Amino acid sequence: MVSVGLTLIFGVVKIINFAQGAMLTVALYGVYLLTSRLGLEAYLTLPLVVVGMFVIGCLIQTVLIDRVLRKERISQLLVTFGLGMALENGCLAIFGGDFRSVNVPFGNEVVSAADVRVPYVDLIAFGGAVVSVALLMLFLRTTRTGTAIRVVAQQPDSAELAGINVRRMYAIAFGLGSALVGVAAVLIAPMYAIQPTTGDTFGIVAFIVVILGGLGSVGGGAAAAMLIGIGQSVFATMVNVQMSTAFVFGAFIVLMIARPNGLFGRTERVA
Repeated sequence: MVSVGLTLIFGVVKIINFAQGAMLTVALYGVYLLTSRLGLEAYLTLPLVVVGMFVIGCLIQTVLIDRVLRKERISQLLVTFGLGMALENGCLAIFGGDFRSVNVPFGNEVVSAADVRVPYVDLIAFGGAVVSVALLMLFLRTTRTGTAIRVVAQQPDSAELAGINVRRMYAIAFGLGSALVGVAAVLIAPMYAIQPTTGDTFGIVAFIVVILGGLGSVGGGAAAAMLIGIGQSVFATMVNVQMSTAFVFGAFIVLMIARPNGLFGRTERVA
């Protein structure tokens, strides 16, 4: 979800959002507050967290990102990097550095098949991710707004001439990318301890996934995320759990040498 949201933002707005991991942290704290203060079950917070992150994403695009779209690439990168630092340190100032947790009634239950034992929360996270990606792709391909987003991603100038509000599509795309982070937060909140730097690892791996999947390719990002996740889990189980993250970076370097355009990227000739 984090990777697909990142690749959607890049594919449409053409900006790399270095704050994606920090936004996951914000969403995780949102889940924590809704469960601890309002007494909601973790998975029932999904609509509130998703809508909240969508609004936050739209505001970030409209108020902040839109001001640097016509400027140098380094300015765009610094803005999103600064935003990520501000969000992370804001969480630290508000919640402190203590670890927080979100519990669900069946958090310790597992499904057993032969010698394989899988926690319920892992199955829910997997199913939720698959359904969310499927719904996103269905939205992009079958709705007027989704079609407009795809047109803007390919030819923003032509889209503007055709009467499409390009800035509005940018805001919606950034909002959708942020909403996907909200989905991810709800799905993983019962699985991970929450603290101000929780989103950092997810954000770094998301960049790797986006590059491997082909910049701007939603389907490629989802497929690459599956491959990286499964590969890392197999390596942790069969070889060494402490070295599993290093395995991801090593595999990334090797694959970039073999496939500079990513696993699902395509080389295009521009006349």
